[in-house]
Amino acid sequence: DKAGKVHYSDVPPPEETKAQVRKLTDNKVEVDKLPYEMRKAAESAPLTFYAAPDYKDATDAARALLKKRKLPFTERTVKTTDDMKDLIARLGKAPKVPALSVGSKVVEGFEESSWNTAIDAAGYPKATP
Repeated sequence: DKAGKVHYSDVPPPEETKAQVRKLTDNKVEVDKLPYEMRKAAESAPLTFYAAPDYKDATDAARALLKKRKLPFTERTVKTTDDMKDLIARLGKAPKVPALSVGSKVVEGFEESSWNTAIDAAGYPKATP
């Protein structure tokens, strides 16, 4: 709204605020060629990985998990103040990075078990040993 407050609703916004409406994510991962189960999960809960160069070990481990599971994801690097402002605008708050958005859910920081739980809950194929 005009005061900068974010509202979630199933009712369309008034005409004067339509220019301010933002989508939670603009994930552009190509899903057409994915296996059915993966494609369905990617359509309903796209993955966006927010990388943090200042936390290289955690960021590298998080990226490795996503690649190991062969998950389709979009990566955004949070380096500057403007990057953080964009992240806050997308997610409604400043999460601990690295972070992962799974559809509308955000998993802050990197902990392998919590990321796997969120990914599995979204319907992505289970991790293979």
